Amino acid sequence: MQYYQLDGEYVEFVVSENIEKHFYAHNHVRHYIVSLVMQGSTEVFLENKKIQYCKDNIFIIPPYVRHSVYQNKDTRIASLCIGTDFIEKNTLYSAKNTIKNFLDYLYIQKAVNFEQAQIFNSNVDTIYSIYNGNKKEFDKDISVISNRIIRHPEQELTINDLADDIFISKYHFIRKFKNCIGMTPHQFQIQNRIRKSQKLLNDEKSVVEVSYEMGFYDQSHFDKSFYKIVGISPTEYIHSKIIF
Repeated sequence: MQYYQLDGEYVEFVVSENIEKHFYAHNHVRHYIVSLVMQGSTEVFLENKKIQYCKDNIFIIPPYVRHSVYQNKDTRIASLCIGTDFIEKNTLYSAKNTIKNFLDYLYIQKAVNFEQAQIFNSNVDTIYSIYNGNKKEFDKDISVISNRIIRHPEQELTINDLADDIFISKYHFIRKFKNCIGMTPHQFQIQNRIRKSQKLLNDEKSVVEVSYEMGFYDQSHFDKSFYKIVGISPTEYIHSKIIF
C-alpha cells in the first residue's frame, strides 16, 4: 500500500495493490472515501448489502457508513480520502483547485493516469453534494459518547461507565450504540485508537511511543490491531507515506 498525503490538509490518497486482504466491518467518522477499482474486481459490503465492483467502477463511502472490503492480490484500488474538516473550511471551488493540484502531482508520480485523475476530481462535486444534503443524525446521548471516544480513544472507558453516563443498562447501551454507529463501543474505540495512532506516526513518533501512548497492552497487540484495520503494519505504514 502507498499513502500520499496532502501536507497540512485533511486529504489523502491511498493505492492498495499486491495484497490479499479482508478489511473487516468498520466506518470512517470524519472522512468521505472515493474509491476507484483500477484493476481486477472487489467485493464491498455496504450496510449489509454485498456489491461487486469491477475495473473502472467507483464507489463512495460517507462517514459512519458501515462497510467491509475484500481485496485479492490481482486487484488494484485507489482511494481519495477527503476529511470533513477540509470540506468545512473550503468552498467547492477552492477544494477542487487544491485537489486538482494534488491529483496533478499524483499523475506525475504515476499513481493515476489522466483519465483517473479526472474521475477523482469530478467526484469532489459529489462529495460536497452528499455533505450538504445528507448528514447523518444521531441519538443525542450516543453522539455525546461517540464524540468522547473519538476525542480520547486512548482512555480506558468501560461499558459500565459509558452506560452509567447516559443512565441506561450496559446491554441497552451496547444495542443502542451499535444501531447508531454500526459497531460495538469496544470496536469503535479500537478503530479510533488506530486512526489517532496514524496521526501520531505522521508526526514522526516511534511505533513504541505510539503503542504506549494509545494504551495498547504491548507492541504486538498494537501491531495486530493496526494491521487488521489499516492492512499493513505500523512500520510499513511509516515507510509507505509520501507527503505532497
